[in-house]
Amino acid sequence: MINIIEKKIDANGEPYYFNSETTQKYGEIVGGLAWPQTKEGFLVIATVDFFEDPGSEVRQIRVLAEAEESDMDTFLKRALKLQRHFSPFMETIRFYGDTTSMAMMEHLDRFNRDRRCRGFTPFYLTEAPQLRGLQALEFYAQLIRKYTQPGRKILHFCDTALPGYLMGFCPEEISKNILQHPPIAALSYALAVLSTWKSAKREAEVKSKYEHILTNNPV
Repeated sequence: MINIIEKKIDANGEPYYFNSETTQKYGEIVGGLAWPQTKEGFLVIATVDFFEDPGSEVRQIRVLAEAEESDMDTFLKRALKLQRHFSPFMETIRFYGDTTSMAMMEHLDRFNRDRRCRGFTPFYLTEAPQLRGLQALEFYAQLIRKYTQPGRKILHFCDTALPGYLMGFCPEEISKNILQHPPIAALSYALAVLSTWKSAKREAEVKSKYEHILTNNPV
């Protein structure tokens, strides 16, 4: 078993993720998780490109894999399997999701206790950005609108069923109950992380630009 995703450092000292199968370079790679409750749970693995696209001057986002499952233990094992598939030794892929559900988090705790007792790796979940905010639904809805608007191809799918889910999603549903649809919720959690990623080099350029504007001094 080999690492499909390898963490590397570029010539400028910036870390990035290298896809050994496609040779693409990613700035970040994350997982999105939506629990199986009234519907099947959903998992996605998504990335943001390390470099901006020359034509659009934005970084493309790519969904590399997905999975859905109704049984909780099987669902969590699928998440671990996706982590190992892309990075079996480095374990670099962090999953983001809803940590506010006590029932789900208690089940995760029992799942991890059992794995630790048997000497297996536990599964960790990080809270998705803005999840507890008052405008959480609108925040995630705006992300979906932003990355799926016609004529602006930013979000790419690698042999997944997500485009079908998105096409069947009515516009009025987006702001009302987006997180009640596990495929859309899992994608939203991943997008929330990837949409805010910037390389250290880019952040330095932006900071330098605004310092120049404020001080009126040459950079």
